Amino acid sequence: MSTTLTTPRISASAPASAIESQPAARHRLRRALSFEVIPPRSEKQATRLPELLAFLDSLSPDYLAVTSSANSGWLQGTADFIADITATTSLRPLAHLACTAGTEAELLPWIDHLLGVGVRGFLAIRGDLPAGESHLPPGHLAHADALVQLLRTVETDNVARLAAGRLGIGVAAYPSGHPESTGPEEDLDVLAAKQRNGADFAITQLFFDPNAYARLRRRAEHAGITIPMIPGILPITDLKRLHTMGRLSGLPVPDRLIARFDHVGDAAAARRIGLAITAEHTAAILDQGADGLHFYTFNDLTTTEELLTALDGKGVSVSSFPPPPPPRRWPPTTDSETTTQKEAHS
Repeated sequence: MSTTLTTPRISASAPASAIESQPAARHRLRRALSFEVIPPRSEKQATRLPELLAFLDSLSPDYLAVTSSANSGWLQGTADFIADITATTSLRPLAHLACTAGTEAELLPWIDHLLGVGVRGFLAIRGDLPAGESHLPPGHLAHADALVQLLRTVETDNVARLAAGRLGIGVAAYPSGHPESTGPEEDLDVLAAKQRNGADFAITQLFFDPNAYARLRRRAEHAGITIPMIPGILPITDLKRLHTMGRLSGLPVPDRLIARFDHVGDAAAARRIGLAITAEHTAAILDQGADGLHFYTFNDLTTTEELLTALDGKGVSVSSFPPPPPPRRWPPTTDSETTTQKEAHS
């Protein structure tokens, strides 16, 4: 017997008295696991990265997102970093691609170059507008849905090169609303356009309320948006970072979180509190049926390790996300006994 419930209208196209079915449970084999890193901006930063990459490699994530920005040479820095990652680890890179990085004509050769260094997936985003600007310069793709469409065109033109495969394309989603949006309906319209143009999944921007993730998923599914939405997790390490997160996301920081830092005696105590908040937030999101977890590392090995330890204390072990490897069948046995001899002994 199917379960129905009467809820407040969650779509402008639905009658106010509509009785809406619960979204069907997802049938996934396991949750996805991914991390995000930043191309090094100095030699000092570069020397610290191999240890972080080795640690992330040991966790066998599904992919490693690599950002691009003006501070790291835009896509040149991303491509160089990805080439190093593919040469030294088994990590699978996902390259950030932003409308702000260049015009359509400028992006096309960079996409080609990124494919050449091993990229088979992109996170297509608009990117932050230049200070004081309300639109991107002429020649730039205006929004991420157009960037998704461009990537699918590149995919079609490179069928042989991709062995008839597809590019994995992710986009951004906003559980608490985009800062420039007029409201939830516009947020859904934009996400639906990204899906129509070929997006495979979404990674959320920062949010403070775990219930916001559940609301976004429910609203999206009722609006016909079926792509998985993976929550992005940024570790809180102190009150300053908490306020920075609020500024970056355009969201007010809840008083209940600020109050957790009252009467904190030192930086170490503040760090423990911040990571405990992050672990509680992450565990609550998983309880809402999240499709996976995406961790923003900021290239900080210590904080990443400490957050995963705090999650273990909440009963969440990311090492359980990837399945155990299958039995090894190559190389074959190196002992002197032949297969026929082994069969004779069995």
